[in-house]
Amino acid sequence: MFKKILNTFGTKILAAAINFFIAILISQVLGDEGKGTQALLLATISFVLIFSDIVCGESIVFLAPHHSFKKIWVASVLWSGLVAVVMGFGIQVFYPKLEPDLVVHVAVLSFISSLSSINFRFLVGKEEIKKANYNTLLQPVLMIATLAAYYLLLKKRDIYGYVLGLYVAYFGTFMLGIWMLRKEYANMFLDKDKAYNAVLKDLFRYGFLNQTGHFVQFFNLRLGYYLLDRFMDRGSVGVFSNSVSLAEAIWIISSSIALVQYARIANAEDREYAQKLTLDLSKICLVVSALAVIVLALLPPQVYVFIFGQDFSAMAPTIRILAPGILFYCIFLILGHYYSGIGRYQMNTFAALCGLAATCIFGFTLIPRFGITGAAVTSAISYTINAAFLFVFFLKESHFKGKDFLLTKKEITDYVAEMKQQFTKQNTENE
Repeated sequence: MFKKILNTFGTKILAAAINFFIAILISQVLGDEGKGTQALLLATISFVLIFSDIVCGESIVFLAPHHSFKKIWVASVLWSGLVAVVMGFGIQVFYPKLEPDLVVHVAVLSFISSLSSINFRFLVGKEEIKKANYNTLLQPVLMIATLAAYYLLLKKRDIYGYVLGLYVAYFGTFMLGIWMLRKEYANMFLDKDKAYNAVLKDLFRYGFLNQTGHFVQFFNLRLGYYLLDRFMDRGSVGVFSNSVSLAEAIWIISSSIALVQYARIANAEDREYAQKLTLDLSKICLVVSALAVIVLALLPPQVYVFIFGQDFSAMAPTIRILAPGILFYCIFLILGHYYSGIGRYQMNTFAALCGLAATCIFGFTLIPRFGITGAAVTSAISYTINAAFLFVFFLKESHFKGKDFLLTKKEITDYVAEMKQQFTKQNTENE
């Protein structure tokens, strides 16, 4: 398992580095307003995917060991297509500030992304973590290649370079997923079983509970974008989105650990083992994430101006405000995947609802008055409340104590030794 975590972490670090260059390229070429449009476009696609993932989301990971690929695939594709059409019309009505031609792209891109996600999550459900990681890495690689060609070679300066990049990235990862699951796809056409009632029931039952939490959590994480677009301007969205993206990069640590943790717990039966595993992984995550938060918070404003351009000088103070909440949210991710792994998705929903209450209260009061600073304060409070909710319930259920989340000297020594052993083994295999 430790090897899978290292592989996932390495993949996500590389993907994050590429995404960092993508953010730089868009910021330098399009400025804060263009970056704001890009952030809102991606956020809106993510919003559509929340509804699509009711069927083709994390529930696939949980159900992959129990149902055939064909049944899961057919149900997921039909649902995601329906959602893309309905949400495309809905966005035009409820979010008219987004350009109409971009709305069409949102609908199509969300469908293609869903197809890719089906493959990815089935791989995770089968604990094919290495293959899933390759699938994840391909997306930013294709994106940066497309953007470089569009903005640097063709010298164009509009948002449609990013739209084209999304098409190439999503479709490319979908095709790679088909190749990785080629046996499942081949057997799918040989499988004559058309009894989909059981799998549909399970996908909706687990998916609805899980996605209710994601729906609420989306507004915790991205409502600030839309409030800034409403009360301030598109440029404020660009600055804040870059700040959030950098701060959230720290979550790579948690998400890398959580991906392996979730797959392991979903395939395990022992609840005490799942709780102990979650505690151990939380300790590692908290220490490493704290170091990353400190480094990010200490960077001066000149660094962000140099990297992203003159429009982004406000990023440094924004990130410092976000930093404590970002750290606490790392714990939320680990604990949240524990509850998802045991099928109790409602816990994540309840935690998200508490955070959403804070987001609405502070977002609608602070953002109109203080702009980006108000958005950062709102997000930090919401992140902290999310983590606190799950932390309290996990302690109550597991009978652990708060101090148990702190690494001991012996545990540090053991983890360092394990890492050395894994790296030595990897180098030996490479030779």
